[in-house]
Amino acid sequence: MRIGWLWVLCLWAGGAQAQQLPTHADLTYAQLGGRDLQLDLYLPDIGTEPLPLVIWVHGGGWSGGTRFPAPAHALRLRRFGVAVASISYRLTGQGGQWGAESVIFPAQIHDVRAAIRWLRAHATDYGLDPDRIGVWGSSAGGHLVALAGTSGNDPALEGTVGNELGTSSVVQVVVDYYGPTDLLQMTLDITTPPGNIIDHDAPDSPESRLIGFSGPGEGIGVLRDNIDNPNPPFPELAQRVSDVNPISWVDPLDPPFLIVHGTADTSVPFGQSIRLLDALLLAGHDPQMLPVPDAGHGGFPTWVHDEAHEFLLSHLVGPLLSAGFE
Repeated sequence: MRIGWLWVLCLWAGGAQAQQLPTHADLTYAQLGGRDLQLDLYLPDIGTEPLPLVIWVHGGGWSGGTRFPAPAHALRLRRFGVAVASISYRLTGQGGQWGAESVIFPAQIHDVRAAIRWLRAHATDYGLDPDRIGVWGSSAGGHLVALAGTSGNDPALEGTVGNELGTSSVVQVVVDYYGPTDLLQMTLDITTPPGNIIDHDAPDSPESRLIGFSGPGEGIGVLRDNIDNPNPPFPELAQRVSDVNPISWVDPLDPPFLIVHGTADTSVPFGQSIRLLDALLLAGHDPQMLPVPDAGHGGFPTWVHDEAHEFLLSHLVGPLLSAGFE
């Protein structure tokens, strides 16, 4: 199977650049606080309906980033008959922009799962297969797709965003590019080299802002030092930081995972991906781990994205076409 998909990827490598504009832009999957949560849908020019779908979740420290433009390495999946959706979600930098709605966790995973539900519920409208949905994201987006994958069978993080609450948000495959997996251990996982450019324990760190503990004298580091403190606000924060971690939700029902991380990442320590790998292995899974030697926080060479394509295709398309490539 591996040789077959790599051959197909090489065959298409010399083709024309995929069109970068969405087939369907600004699709509203939910409304909150008087604003629309939206996604863009990119349909392929080839393939037979119903089409498999991969949902791209952008990074940006949970506080920034946008769904458009979707990265070229995600859109290349359309060359193999796979639809791609790129979604927006609430950001911690948008405080007050969603009315009374919160922008701290679990807002982000509630939005991601709402987008999955909406796309599954409206699959027939766009020629999509509701039973073949994968997720792919980087950095904060990697964290969210990993969390969507590990928590998909648990209603605790389902939320009530959108109108498709009776629809499943379970996904069939996950590709996690260097996403955080255990926020309390971010600083403890730093090694030198490569070191780290972010003070993860600080009140203004992306992680501290995500859990809403970002004022003076606060931060992930203070929470870690008080993780067993029975006095408010620490019990509530301890539960929140546990819930935010993808490793907290791992169980035997989780979908296949590919975890990709640069060994020289100075933003999210490489050890964060090892933690997720170990948790999945302990639960009886066979996750795939791809360390990228000397690579930092993204900027991967093409061969890395090719491996991600192959993994996604093998789980979303392979069972239908593998006979022709083996």
